[in-house]
Order: sequence, then C-alpha cells, then structure tokens
Amino acid sequence: MIEDLNLFATQIITLWVVLEPVSHLSMFLGVTGHLDKAERRKAAAIGLAFAGLILVVFAVIGRMLLEAMGISIIAFQIAGGLILLFFSFSMIFSDASSHGPVEVSEDRSAASVAVYPLAIPVVAGPGAILSVVLFADNNRGSLEAQMVTLAALVTMMLVLLIVFWLGDYIVRLIGKSGANLLRRVMGILLAALSVNLVLNALQIWLGLPPI
Repeated sequence: MIEDLNLFATQIITLWVVLEPVSHLSMFLGVTGHLDKAERRKAAAIGLAFAGLILVVFAVIGRMLLEAMGISIIAFQIAGGLILLFFSFSMIFSDASSHGPVEVSEDRSAASVAVYPLAIPVVAGPGAILSVVLFADNNRGSLEAQMVTLAALVTMMLVLLIVFWLGDYIVRLIGKSGANLLRRVMGILLAALSVNLVLNALQIWLGLPPI
C-alpha cells in the first residue's frame, strides 16, 4: 500500500511538472479566446478526453513498439530523461511567451480546437508521451502498479480540466509574474526527475549500487 502511494505521488509530480497546468492554461485561453465560456468548457472536456485516450494508448502499446523497433528500455529511459532535461531548461530559462502562438485550423469550433491544438500537441505532447511510456514499462507485470499509473493519469487530466474551467479566475489571481515563477520552479523539479531517470538507467545497466 505504501509503495503504491509513493509510486502514485511520484507519477503525479512528474506529470504535473511535464504538463505544467498554469503554462498550459495560458495556451488554452489563447486558442479558445474566440469561444464563449460554455464553449471553452466544452473544448476543455473534449480535448482532455482525447489527450487522456492518446496517453493511455501509448502507455499500453509503448513497450510493444520499443520491442518491435529493437530499442531497450534502458536506452529509451536515458533518451527520455535527456529530452525531458532539455525541456526543463526551456521551462527554467525562457518565458512562456517564447513558445510563440499556437496555430489553429480554419475550423474554429470547440470540437475542432479541442482535438488540435489542445489535445495534440498541447497536452499529449512529447514529454507526456515519454513519461507514460516509461511509467508503464517500469511497472510491467504488476496489475496493481499499472492501475496506479492509470489513476495518476486520470487524476492529472481531472486537475487540468479544473484548471482550464477556472482559467479566468486563476490568471487574475496569480498574474503573469506568478505564472512565470511557478513555471521555473516546475522546471527545476523536472530537471531533477530527468537526471534521476538517467542515473537509474545507468545504475541498472552498469550494476551499480542504488542511488
């Protein structure tokens, strides 16, 4: 039970810093600015449902894809850790505005915006996909651990839904400076988690004592 709770907490923290709810909120408000409040909430619900489905699919078949391509989990974990580390640098050293505007299609309905760009690539982006694949593989063979991973993913989708639905209030509460500060703190946490991924993979590969 304690191990499951620790695993759940670790995965929630990782998903939180990868998905950056406050930073994603600014992009969500940007791409849905032409919609009214009800349509924005509809777009958030549809987009997060699609994003969650995509991440679950990668969690389920990610290991099979790696095996089909002849890629070891250790190599994938090191590569994923390095990619997340570089991603964390962008969170720490750049402003949220430096990502540039997210282009939307000509169809600006709530359902269309929910699929692209909200579900892909805003929520179900490279960092989130890498994270769920690593979570699922690290826990293969244990149904309880797989359920913990799915629970963490569903919980994070619900958190994002609440943040998106309360977006106008949150932006007024923390302001731009608060959002930038939170983004950098999350970047530091993600950097530490990324380094830990790489060190754990090297520890297993080289047979070193646990870190």
